[in-house]
Amino acid sequence: MKRWVLSHRDSQETIDRIREKLSVSLDIPRSAQVSSAEPSDGVIFVSLDKRYTFIETGEETVPFLGSHETLGLFPSARVDEGAIKFVLNGADVMRPGIRSFDDWGEAGRLVVVREEKKGRGIAVGRSLLSSSEMTRVQKGPSLKNLHYVGDSFWNLYKLV
Repeated sequence: MKRWVLSHRDSQETIDRIREKLSVSLDIPRSAQVSSAEPSDGVIFVSLDKRYTFIETGEETVPFLGSHETLGLFPSARVDEGAIKFVLNGADVMRPGIRSFDDWGEAGRLVVVREEKKGRGIAVGRSLLSSSEMTRVQKGPSLKNLHYVGDSFWNLYKLV
């Protein structure tokens, strides 16, 4: 496994790239240190100032579910008890299983999937519909499951 700390300039470039790519507001000082770990080829865990953790693969950057502060940056959707076992097996989130959701605007945004009772993050998905379409639709897929508790990313993080 490779680990490294980025230089100040590279840290700023990484922070700016993540801000722009994910459309999030990161509360990080200019002196923030960015470190990375690559437990497997093509999978890099990026830690911003030891507060926010993201997973970067070749084509995707997603928040890591074990980083509660990172999950707070994204809108969420709460799913009922019946949907949890399917989501934790990698299934996309279907509209009937969603009990409530934040306004995330356009389709394509990252959304944290939370269980209904305690609000814990169980998955991260990409919205297939805009939040206004979600209010009108009653069935069909709504969120593409990208990362969930117990998946390969979750298990790789144990090596970091």
